[in-house]
Amino acid sequence: MIIYLYGPDSYRRNKKLNELITAYRQKYKQIDLQIFDLSARGGSASRSGSETLQGRMTGGEDSSDDWVKVKDFLSQPSMFVDSKIALVKESGLAETKEWLNTLKTNLNTPKTFILISDKTKPKKAFSFLLKKPVASQYFEELKGNLLEAFLEKEIRVRKLNFSSEAQRFFKAYLESAEEKTWLAINELDKIALANFPQPISKANLTQFIHWTVSEKPFLIAGQILYSRDPKQNLGLLEKLLLQKEEPARIFNSLAYQARGKELMRLADYDIAIKSGRLEYEEALTDFALS
Repeated sequence: MIIYLYGPDSYRRNKKLNELITAYRQKYKQIDLQIFDLSARGGSASRSGSETLQGRMTGGEDSSDDWVKVKDFLSQPSMFVDSKIALVKESGLAETKEWLNTLKTNLNTPKTFILISDKTKPKKAFSFLLKKPVASQYFEELKGNLLEAFLEKEIRVRKLNFSSEAQRFFKAYLESAEEKTWLAINELDKIALANFPQPISKANLTQFIHWTVSEKPFLIAGQILYSRDPKQNLGLLEKLLLQKEEPARIFNSLAYQARGKELMRLADYDIAIKSGRLEYEEALTDFALS
């Protein structure tokens, strides 16, 4: 059996891998688990009946042939264990016909599992990994209201309370970065350990988050806020969108700077977006024109 996890959000992919390994350990008394990282220089693998995903790696000879180690592991008999698991990271780096056949041979093996974790979707020859009987799941980079929902959940887990200004700052900070969920988790853990008085203020956050808003969307968002000309505002908004700035990031730049009535209007738009009544682009256009 093959389970294929892919997508740019490595935090949630790794979390899912750990959940799967835990479930298998509960189902089978003994398992033979080996981890293969095809992206590691010189190849890497680790093996143990009690190995964890954070297990220590041991080197191989040639990363280009590392898929052979996976094939050898899968073909070896396991007389004293109930189940065998090969965890393969960045499987797409192996593009040989033999590797493709190895995967296809193990599509329906009942107690031999191949767990694959890739950053990108499979190339055409390996597109069968997105179809049954393979169980596949995509982990997109969270942004906008999806990122906010993730963030609010993790804040509750840590029993933290942010001021409105601090939360807008933190959201804008995350929107500007790659690996947003990893960054969110790491920063929230540091914030929890800092034991700031609650509600946590922006001044508290800037003690260890040394970041300034990207100049272009931030400055143009400020121009939109203080302009009284709807036609000019629409032109400024179109300029940002044509430069492929994320609508959620533009919205956060507006909310970060807004005050008074404008902030209340943006709060209403935010509720409409989260409830599914509006998309970010629609809310931004309406705000610019009104």
